Amino acid sequence: MRNEFKQTFGDIPNNTNKSWWKDPCLRANVRHCAGAGLCSYYLGYDQGLLGGLQSLPAWNAFFNTPASLRLGVFAATLFLPGIPGVFLAEAITTRFGRRVPIWIGCILVIVGSIIMTCSQNEGMFLASRVIVGLGGAIAKVCAPPVVQQLAHPRLRSPLSTLYYTYIFAGSILSGVFTLAGLYMPGNWGWRVACLMQLVGPLNVLAFIFDMPESPRWLVKQGRLDEAKEIMAQYHANGDINDPLINWEFDETVTAIEAENNAAKTSYLDFIRFKANRRRLIVLISCGAGTNMNGVGIVSWFLTPVLRSVGITQPVRQLSLQLGLSIWNLVVSYTVALHVDKVGRRPLFLSSQVGMMIMFAIVCALSAAFQMGKGSTYGVAAVPFLYLYYGVYNLAWVPLPYAYASEVLPYNLRAKGMALFILAQNFGNAFNQFANPVALAAITWKYYLVYIGVDTLYFFLIYFCYPETSKMGVEEAALIFDHGGVKDGREKALAAMHDLRAARERAAREEQKIDDGQGKEGAVSEMIERV
Repeated sequence: MRNEFKQTFGDIPNNTNKSWWKDPCLRANVRHCAGAGLCSYYLGYDQGLLGGLQSLPAWNAFFNTPASLRLGVFAATLFLPGIPGVFLAEAITTRFGRRVPIWIGCILVIVGSIIMTCSQNEGMFLASRVIVGLGGAIAKVCAPPVVQQLAHPRLRSPLSTLYYTYIFAGSILSGVFTLAGLYMPGNWGWRVACLMQLVGPLNVLAFIFDMPESPRWLVKQGRLDEAKEIMAQYHANGDINDPLINWEFDETVTAIEAENNAAKTSYLDFIRFKANRRRLIVLISCGAGTNMNGVGIVSWFLTPVLRSVGITQPVRQLSLQLGLSIWNLVVSYTVALHVDKVGRRPLFLSSQVGMMIMFAIVCALSAAFQMGKGSTYGVAAVPFLYLYYGVYNLAWVPLPYAYASEVLPYNLRAKGMALFILAQNFGNAFNQFANPVALAAITWKYYLVYIGVDTLYFFLIYFCYPETSKMGVEEAALIFDHGGVKDGREKALAAMHDLRAARERAAREEQKIDDGQGKEGAVSEMIERV
């Protein structure tokens, strides 16, 4: 493969400071992308909230100490409404752009949080979680593509991989407020903790109030001048002739023109074509994998896990949960900033091996404790829960949303992310319903199930997940069309090179056409030859 195919945006001159915090357009770009990233806050807050509420005596008294089946229902209600919600989000974002669904989703999360705070019975509490789950799902379908499509090319990887790390900002705050709730009078402890779930969506709305529309969506609508102006404003301080802006714009237009030559897309396209079937495998496995590898036990049901190893005091439970959230944020944030240096595949594979080892150790220590061999074994399991989350954070926090979005071509990106969130919600709803029941029934033996699941995921990732680091967003989207894991990366870079060359030839040829053929026909004809 020729070396020029390995060169993308890295060597192209650009009218920005190398340090984003010293550059006005990049500061705005980071603010908008960080705001969209906060859409995942609600999920992290709920993980910590539902786990922390189980340690609050006032909440247990108000809801008659839900456990096992009822606790599973409490957890699942956050994800079940997301199943229809993802299709609603895809329809809205296709018709109205990327910003509108984020606003709708955030407003629903705010409304649900207020209702949860005012809950007078279990039905009202469950209804509030349904509203929060629906709003969160709508926002999550649209936020990752927004980050991918708005981020400056050299900031795209860290900003997109940081997206899911914001769940730990939520879980840290929920840990603080549930711990403080132990010392608040009456039901105010759990009500204040529920109310603070709206902090995330309020900050999203504050950060993105002036966020521009996705340039790729504008190109798809034929609004080319507007798209290029936005690229110039946020990627080159307004320089419309900046070399990087010309490269980005040409790459975007080329890719979308090529996609427009195909028939109108539908969800069935994920079945009809081999490349899309490969994408579908990644989307479904990656979406479900965010919680189907055992992390759900440690997040939503940490309190029962701690009880199973002999840690029963509420203060100790909540303190350990808060410490775990801080640990998770530090690890996942650090990894997200270095994803391109290490690569996606090494992180995914290392994470799977690490989770298998940690779960095996936790399983053995929990079994020893429950067989009456002493409390030391139970206490010893706690550090390995932290280590388990550490290796989980190597891949399953920074990568899934970014990876799923970048392997999708623009015309399938909204539909693909809807399927990704759908798989995530199905997996989470089933898992959170099953976890408390299985954990109560078979205790430490339940860890063996996830050791098996993590082993299967290792081989799935090895054979089905290609490397996409240091690639432009349009280039990464072509990998599955040109070979996948084995040699798709090099072929995708070559294909994008050929598409750009075809577009340039078409532009030159258009000037020579004297028989009335328009530019659009010339471009389409030349691209079809490629």
